[in-house]
Amino acid sequence: MMQGDRKDGRKRARRILLCASGGFIVYSLPRIILHLLHHFADDVQVVLSRAAAKLVSPHAVEVASRNRVFIEMDDTGDGVFVPHIELGRNVDLVLVFPATVNILSKVANGITDELITALIIATEAPVLFMPESNPAMIHHPAVQRNIERLRADGYLVLPQIAGPEVATREDMERLGDNFPIPSLLLQMSAVLADPKSGGMARRNPAKS
Repeated sequence: MMQGDRKDGRKRARRILLCASGGFIVYSLPRIILHLLHHFADDVQVVLSRAAAKLVSPHAVEVASRNRVFIEMDDTGDGVFVPHIELGRNVDLVLVFPATVNILSKVANGITDELITALIIATEAPVLFMPESNPAMIHHPAVQRNIERLRADGYLVLPQIAGPEVATREDMERLGDNFPIPSLLLQMSAVLADPKSGGMARRNPAKS
């Protein structure tokens, strides 16, 4: 682990990997990156899903993070040639935010047909998922089974993000809610302080 200490004694990450899938909140990703840089990490590397790249400008994300944004499995640059392997190395943790039900389901079932899911399966860093979804979808039994499978595999899956529902226009008063979400920062700090607190996939040892 590469983390350091803040003046207030809390752990600060040297580098984190932010994997953003296509939840609507991803439109505010540049602001979220700046919050993470201010409150938690010295460096934020970002991977976008194809859906996320339609909701937020990759250029804006690069400006905020000061790093190249990766989207496809065959993207290269900044000395990275195999992104699903190399991007998950030398990071203190991987934050999947927002985590759609699609991403949750793919990782739970070992499906690696896009960069984010392949990267999560390949990395040995702690992984935290922060779901964002329509309530009817996130509470569906199939999705809940996938969340429980992820937790059983060792990953940390935080509670569903509370916010406005774009499709129904419910909870629009939450538009003014601020990031960073305190519970997220506390959970990330706990992982830095003690990697055994969760997030690491429980891999079976290789057989000789």
